[in-house]
Amino acid sequence: MHRDPETHTCALCGRRVPAGMITLHHLTPKERGGKPEHRVPLCRPCHKQVHALFANKELERAYSEISALRRAPELQKFVKWIRKQPPTVNITTRMSNAHPQRGRRK
Repeated sequence: MHRDPETHTCALCGRRVPAGMITLHHLTPKERGGKPEHRVPLCRPCHKQVHALFANKELERAYSEISALRRAPELQKFVKWIRKQPPTVNITTRMSNAHPQRGRRK
């Protein structure tokens, strides 16, 4: 019997993607006190895009709820685009020029 691989829904873009393409995003970053129980499933491209656009301090302050992330103007074009992509697509992201950590090495 042929079975489809397990899929999950991205909380940001709403796509159904293979389980291996899902990551758990801390709504409040761990370094700012985020707890494991306050995580949401995001597909890899959405998770990458969120962290390319926003510093952890900004995520904590303005985007600690998934509904706030969905409304973020900076994500609107990306979400509209990614919804049209195949569920296994992987993307390359670049940190926004407006990102406070741009150019900072860890």
